[in-house]
Amino acid sequence: MMKKVLLGLALFMSCALVSAQESTADPDKDRQYVTDQLRLSLYSQPSSSSGVIKLLQSGDILEIEQIQGPYAFVTAPDGTKGWVKRGFLVTEPTATIQLIEEQKKNAELAAEIEKLANSKLVIDQYEKDMDKLVSQVDALETEKQQANESIADLQEEVEAKQAELDRRDEDSAPPLLVLMDTSRKYWQYLVPIVLVIVLLSYLVSKQIVEARIKSKFHGIKIW
Repeated sequence: MMKKVLLGLALFMSCALVSAQESTADPDKDRQYVTDQLRLSLYSQPSSSSGVIKLLQSGDILEIEQIQGPYAFVTAPDGTKGWVKRGFLVTEPTATIQLIEEQKKNAELAAEIEKLANSKLVIDQYEKDMDKLVSQVDALETEKQQANESIADLQEEVEAKQAELDRRDEDSAPPLLVLMDTSRKYWQYLVPIVLVIVLLSYLVSKQIVEARIKSKFHGIKIW
């Protein structure tokens, strides 16, 4: 019984205190919250004896449209309009709402941390892949250098074998082919020499013929 009396006195004082306060803010822009741990009745008229439209949950945000004594005409979150007792409204979010907001922030922070952790894992994997690719590129460069050296050695070996084959071909070539090859190389020198030899042969032959004729006819020249 005593608890009921004290609860009634507390409600009465709360209502009296709210009704004594004068609101200086624009009612159309004022927002208040249903106090914590409560299901507040939304009345059709500014009287608890009028019909109850619905029950508001603790933490619901109400738009204050009009104030009349201990009652306020409000708009509920779903757009329903009605009257509520001002003594059960508070200007700050309730502990339940603050807890929900903090839990939401913590969840967002946890998601961001997880995202950053995943990003770090991706970056670490990317760096590992890049290191692996760099190692592969270095190995390929080494193989390329070795291949180039091998190709150079093979080219030198092929050139040496080709030179040896050329020497063997020159050594095994018939004398006539060697003579023809030499003639093709030095024809500008051989032609004058051949002409001189032919001319000298002609002159020597002429002298020999004349000497024979003279000896046959006792030195008489017949032409």
